[in-house]
Amino acid sequence: MSEVSSAVVPSAARPHAVDPRIMAIIKDASAPAAVPPQVVPSRSLPGTSSLLGAVRVAYGMVRQGASYLERMNARFGDVFRSRLGPLHIVLVSDPEEVAKIARNEGGVWSTAMGWGTMLEGIDTVVGNGGALLQLDFDAHRAARKLVQPAFTTKAIKGYVELAQRGIDDGVAGWVLRGRVDFKPEVRALLATIANQIFTGIEEPTQIAHIDRSMAQVWRGLQTLVKNPRISHAFRDGQHGFRALVTLFAQLAPERRARPGSDLFSQLCQSEEAGSDTAIARVFLAIMLAAYDTTAFGVTSMAYLLAKHPEWQARLRQEALGVREGSLEWADLQKLEQLDWAWKETLRLMPVSTLLPRRALQDVEVLGHRLAAGTFVGALIGPTGRDARYWREPLKFDPERFSPVRAEDRSQPGVYLPFGGGAHACIGMQLAGIEAKLLFHALLTSCRFELEKDYEAEHTYTPLGAVSGQVALRLTPL
Repeated sequence: MSEVSSAVVPSAARPHAVDPRIMAIIKDASAPAAVPPQVVPSRSLPGTSSLLGAVRVAYGMVRQGASYLERMNARFGDVFRSRLGPLHIVLVSDPEEVAKIARNEGGVWSTAMGWGTMLEGIDTVVGNGGALLQLDFDAHRAARKLVQPAFTTKAIKGYVELAQRGIDDGVAGWVLRGRVDFKPEVRALLATIANQIFTGIEEPTQIAHIDRSMAQVWRGLQTLVKNPRISHAFRDGQHGFRALVTLFAQLAPERRARPGSDLFSQLCQSEEAGSDTAIARVFLAIMLAAYDTTAFGVTSMAYLLAKHPEWQARLRQEALGVREGSLEWADLQKLEQLDWAWKETLRLMPVSTLLPRRALQDVEVLGHRLAAGTFVGALIGPTGRDARYWREPLKFDPERFSPVRAEDRSQPGVYLPFGGGAHACIGMQLAGIEAKLLFHALLTSCRFELEKDYEAEHTYTPLGAVSGQVALRLTPL
């Protein structure tokens, strides 16, 4: 991995310039050695950054999700200051500017420092953890190259059979029972499948340990008080993170000696992977990005299809026309309308909130001057529900993703459910395949409706999903 050796590096592949005060702290823009202190945004920016405001934002996002952020955007404009718990942040919602931040063409934004700020305290190790989200520029390219073989089409084809078997068995059990509390049960199902695909672990006690530790990390990230002496949830988050790093570091020698077909085994086989702890940290970042995100997305999709039986019938007809039972790779590519519905779900009920970044130098965003070190959140949730870019944005209308309409391509940055630029989610294809496998199994075996109809809200806790348990009544075909 290359190093950034000075505060000014002209290459387009590296940061153009780093503020000397920032460089003195981080040492290396590709792999920052530390997280700089917070920068409180100027009061000349619209918005609020009071402690009371932080509580209101947290409550609003938990209760009303993307719609709450939309109202903040309407009130304060496309660039405004806010608080995420103790973190001072500038939120940016203009899609063109969001796309620029995601691409980082000028090399002025640090993803590593952004995620380092989010994870600070949860990961108790001082310095760079070596995960994809904690690297930029040359170091990030080298690390991504390391994990890329685990996400090629050939590799993902190998995961499909594992996922198909688990999904078919799970859905069959739901249909036999005639009902399912979809949110908790699909999370448990996909957690088991994720462990098989990602870790190769099938032992129920170990799966439960991983699941519990992951939940602790996410709850720790959501807490308003980032102090383990005060916050039990934050302390649990630290414990969960350490437990996961330890588990996978201890597992690495075994997978190096006796590899399986799982993603972790593939990482362990690389001669450039580094120490066992380094492998564990790279892998944990992938797991955190993938473990719950697909489950949250498909839960929202189940709710939307239960509320829109005409689309459920339309997708069932497509699914039955492709194949009943197990799908092959070519079959997945034919489920075009199911893909539209998946994309529409992620637009209307976004799983991700924002892209966290920090400025490496003083930078201007839509006429506002932001100081070096400013923590910025490029919003990718509310943009997908903005009437300036989407026809009837609150309507469930998968056809907006058809080639004829292609509303998602109307302007860069209007639709980035998996992020963008060099740090776009490496597992986005796998997430879409899991969604297709799940709904193909569900649609070809039963009709489903809400046991008790309700009007759901979108919520962030901190990942985005439909509110409620999404209890479904299943009627076999």
